[in-house]
Amino acid sequence: MFTLQEATRRVEDLAQHAMSLLSSAEAEKLSGEPSPCDDPYDGGPSGKFMAVAEYRIWDLAPADYPRHVDTLHTWWTANGFEILHDARPVGLYVWVENAADGFRMAVQANKNGALLLTATSPCVWPGRTPEG
Repeated sequence: MFTLQEATRRVEDLAQHAMSLLSSAEAEKLSGEPSPCDDPYDGGPSGKFMAVAEYRIWDLAPADYPRHVDTLHTWWTANGFEILHDARPVGLYVWVENAADGFRMAVQANKNGALLLTATSPCVWPGRTPEG
């Protein structure tokens, strides 16, 4: 079990590592605020949060996006992530989940030409338990 602080650190570490695989890419953080898990999928009480790190990747040529998505896919599959969805070759979108801890990541090229990278945690209590 992770606390929200630990989960936030882990999603940031995952995102930073993934971005380090993308040559000399620059990135803009779009989101980093925890997201409430108002409808817990586990049937338990509310009050949990999901840690989020979302980045827009700059300085990569759109023509090279497929190669960069392939690089991330290769790293994820070699490091304990399971593929949840892979839209290639029609679309540039891959969504994965770490089998050991449930953290998820995605990379997507949107229709506006942006390459987005997201890491999220499972829903966690701020202090590891409902009581804190």
